[in-house]
This record gives sequence, structure tokens and C-alpha cells, in this order.
Amino acid sequence: MQLHCEEVRSELRAHVLRINPAVQPWVSRLVRLGYLAKGVIYTSIGALAMRVAFGMRGGRLTDPAGVLLQILRQPFGIALLTIIGIGIVGYAGYYLFEAIADLRCKGGGVRGWRDRSLTIIKSIAYGTVGVQALRIVFAGDRPSSDPRYPANAVMHFPFGWVLLVLIGAGVATYGITQINMAWQGRADEDIDVTRVRREARWVLTLGRAGAAARGVILVMMGIALALAGANEKPSQAAGYRDVLSTLATTDPWLLAAMGSGLLCFGLYQLCHARYARLPLHHA
Repeated sequence: MQLHCEEVRSELRAHVLRINPAVQPWVSRLVRLGYLAKGVIYTSIGALAMRVAFGMRGGRLTDPAGVLLQILRQPFGIALLTIIGIGIVGYAGYYLFEAIADLRCKGGGVRGWRDRSLTIIKSIAYGTVGVQALRIVFAGDRPSSDPRYPANAVMHFPFGWVLLVLIGAGVATYGITQINMAWQGRADEDIDVTRVRREARWVLTLGRAGAAARGVILVMMGIALALAGANEKPSQAAGYRDVLSTLATTDPWLLAAMGSGLLCFGLYQLCHARYARLPLHHA
């Protein structure tokens, strides 16, 4: 099975090289740009949340869409959003292809399809953020931070409540895998752990803290989405901002912990851009 998978991967790599010998390094650069864009977004969400938790000026509870609008107001905001949009769309497109083509040899069994499905969900979620950034630039749109709108749209599909429950379950499951990964001290499979341990072991600590915090938030978001579907009430859907707001009203120290965790996750993504290890990377 492993040998067959390696043969398929080799054939895919050879096919890409036959199309254009320069494709692989450009794919690698585009994915790394996506990691940098993710890093900017999550460090912003985490830093702003921490400012709210400690009562500092300029803080706010926001989400990726809110960060995009904030970037737009900065000098060279249009150029920055264009770069972020291209990077995240490229990142999402690559990992969507990786999951469908099974470049990491997950297999076609239940566990394999579970892992690949989680990657697909992640790719679609990030792809949406990238598309939002590009729509701001090229169409002048202002993305909504309210998760109730997409939840309401899903509810209009046939058996939409079932779909919303499944989406929520998928988000919560992905969050649980992140928490479990942090608990066990496992690193992402697409990072060069050997190189990181040789050059910057602290990156793995950032990754564990970030994965734990984001995992908790994703679990809360997923549960809210599933309940919104089960109760057929899109108004119960929750996004990053809603979860952070709940934590803030519960205990400011919880908000500070989640904010610092998201900040760590963002810094980890910035480092991930350097240490990413991709199956189609051209050595």
C-alpha cells in the first residue's frame, strides 16, 4: 500500500514537472505566502483580544473578516490585502488538492477519509477568507463578520439543518484533533520537525500553545453551529468574535489566555512559512 502510494505520488510529481519545470518551487512559495498571511491574521486577532482583556486602548474582539477590514485601513492596505488574498487562496487550493489526491498517503479507509475530510474543511474555510480579501480589493465588498448569515444561507438548502449539524460536527472534530495534538506534543505533519529541532525548538512550543487555544475556540464554534442546525435557529451560530466575547464576559483571564494562544498560533504560522514541508516541493 505504501509502495503504491509512493508510486502515485511520484507520478503526480513527474506530471507537474512535465507541465512546467518551474511549477513546484512556485507552488511552495505560494503556500508559504499563505502561511505568512495566516500568521498576520491570527497575531492580529490574538493581540487585539489581549488588549481587551488587559483594558488597553485599541483592543477589540474580532475575527478574520474584521482583520481584513482593519488591514484595508492601513497604509498600502489594498496591496497588503491583495497579497494576503492570493496567498491564502493558493494555500487553500494546494491543501484541497493534497487531500483529494491523497499526497500524504492517508488512504481510503474510514480514518484516511476522516483526516482528508478535515483537511478539505480547513481548506474551504481558509479559502473563504482569501476570497473575501480579494473581493474587498476587486469588488469593493465589505465582508460580514456575523456567522449567522452563512448559517441562514445553509438552512435554505434541502435538509439544510442536517448540513449545518455536519459542518458544526466537522469544525468541532477538527478542534478536538488540535487539542489532542497539543496535549500529546505532536507537531503538524507538514512541518520539518527535524530542522525545527535543530534550528529553533521554541517554534514547537508556540505550535502547542496555539493549537490548544485555537482548538478550544473551534470546538465552541462547532458546537454552536451544530446546535443552530439541530434547533433550526441560525441565530445560535457563533464565530471567533462571539466565542471571544463569551470568554470575556465569563472571565477576562480566559480571554487573555485565548488571546495569547491565538497570538502564539499566529507566530507559529509565520515560522511555519519557513519550515513547511510539502509533498510536491521540488528539492
